[in-house]
Amino acid sequence: MKKIITTVALAISSSFAFSQIGAVAPNFTVTDINGGSHTLYSYLNAGKVVVLDVSATWCGPCWSFHGEHFLNEINAEYGANGTNKVVVLFYEGDAATLSNALNGTGGSTQGDWVTGTTYPIVNESPLQLDLNIYAPLGFPTINVICPSDKKIKADLWDNFGSDHTTSYNAMKGVIDNTITNCVAASAGLNELVKIDFKAFPNPTNGKTTITLNDAEINKADLLVYSVTGILISSNEVDFQEGSHIVDLGKFERGTYFIQVKTDSNSSKMVSVIKQ
Repeated sequence: MKKIITTVALAISSSFAFSQIGAVAPNFTVTDINGGSHTLYSYLNAGKVVVLDVSATWCGPCWSFHGEHFLNEINAEYGANGTNKVVVLFYEGDAATLSNALNGTGGSTQGDWVTGTTYPIVNESPLQLDLNIYAPLGFPTINVICPSDKKIKADLWDNFGSDHTTSYNAMKGVIDNTITNCVAASAGLNELVKIDFKAFPNPTNGKTTITLNDAEINKADLLVYSVTGILISSNEVDFQEGSHIVDLGKFERGTYFIQVKTDSNSSKMVSVIKQ
């Protein structure tokens, strides 16, 4: 299925239009149809990945995507009532859209966009968002925004196919990738890179072995962070044998970040999945 190309998108050069992925997402503060306020950088600075659906009520492909309820599923799994790693927002990209169109009445609408939607819907005029960045190729554009560098990393529309399960799993892969690559960095956990180590097995049912590539390190602090960057475990461990077993068995299933630190050096974060 193809996007509906907007007038804004047609007005810009093709080279700029394809710059959405990797572009820095400009900050915004918007109010949803229920009166809630949403500031992009507040969410990103809190370490959240933001999924921003820019669509229009009259757009057929937008309605097809919406009708599969992918973003409801992402919100349930990764939102405030799930792992709390992701914020999902819907932004009506046509400034002329009236509230009745969102509710499925009047002209210029494909149906009821509000009923059953579990994430905030924003409908404003004039538009605050720059569609040259947030929807350069038209509607729908489902931006995935990284908290560490505030860049747009992906468009979930690219994963939309004819099979729901396959499409959703592909979208989850994008979300998981963004969480792994962006959330730890946003918490400032990758500053020093002088210690190198591996974790195996990964994924693990509980225990994983941390093996250092530096034989001169005998003792070091081993830190475990949650996926949102919160330190949940810190212990000085003995690496005289070159390895140490970390037991994640007491933690819930999910992604954790492990770091090794000495008084002078520290490592990059290594993500470990607890099954």
